[in-house]
Amino acid sequence: MTKVMKFGGTSVAHASNINKAIDIVWEAKKKGDDIVVVVSALGGITDDLIKLADLASKGDSKYEIIFKAICGRHDQAIKELIDEKNPRPTPPNCGASQEKALKEISKKYKELGELAKKIFSAKELSLSNLDAVMSFGEQLSSYLIGEGIKSRGISCEFVDSRDIIKTDDNFGSANVDLEKSYKLTSDCFKGKTLSIMGGFIGSTSDGKTTTLSRGGSDYTASLVGAALDASVIEIWTDVDGIMTEDPKKIKDALLIPEITYEKAEEMAYNGAKVIHPKTIRPAVLKNIPIYVKNTFNPTGSGTKISNGKR
Repeated sequence: MTKVMKFGGTSVAHASNINKAIDIVWEAKKKGDDIVVVVSALGGITDDLIKLADLASKGDSKYEIIFKAICGRHDQAIKELIDEKNPRPTPPNCGASQEKALKEISKKYKELGELAKKIFSAKELSLSNLDAVMSFGEQLSSYLIGEGIKSRGISCEFVDSRDIIKTDDNFGSANVDLEKSYKLTSDCFKGKTLSIMGGFIGSTSDGKTTTLSRGGSDYTASLVGAALDASVIEIWTDVDGIMTEDPKKIKDALLIPEITYEKAEEMAYNGAKVIHPKTIRPAVLKNIPIYVKNTFNPTGSGTKISNGKR
């Protein structure tokens, strides 16, 4: 059985939250399922990347300050996740080296830096270049979280989402080629027991990076779940599930323990931010239940989204 577990930006905002997410993944893995972990960018990073691209396109060198801050934040997360002063016991070839992780992630920083310089020189920002810039949030988070998992002595394989999620060139809100993506996804995960990938991003047939619109990591998780005929898709966020009201605004908001696909889709399209509107459709077609759960209250029951018959 395969379980897809997606963790949103607040769930992976910094090392302490990431460690909570890794705990949840490990508890699930111990039950024997194959696990695919889909992650968003670290909380706030996508906004920072958009600001970086915007400043660069205006010829404003202040973009370099944001660039350095983004690099520093990811470096800090690696240093906290892979604590070599207090290492965890790990089986052979399953650990992670802080030095190696910092060296590898610096290659991504270089790519981002070169792209930002290109935008700065051209003083214009195409939608394709904006997608390329935004993609670094998920590229960076999926790599460093994967290294964090390995530092626990847990074998984990990194998958580049752009290799399996194929789209058209509608940059900013690309449309997924389902047939091609499902085939690539199914082939990619054969024989893998624990994998990690970034949500939100894909690529065109000629390899240009695309994004699936803001909040699209939920959609990625649902696509992967459908491609693999997963037993369940879990969306891990910072609230207990789908609520009757926005719990950040209404203290008396109540948890909805179970809801149909149709009602959840309607709520999402009407602005309920807990789940991306496109998430429901792939799961409906394969009749895969979706659970919305709280990373900071993992024993909570969450909300089950299904047709009510499974």
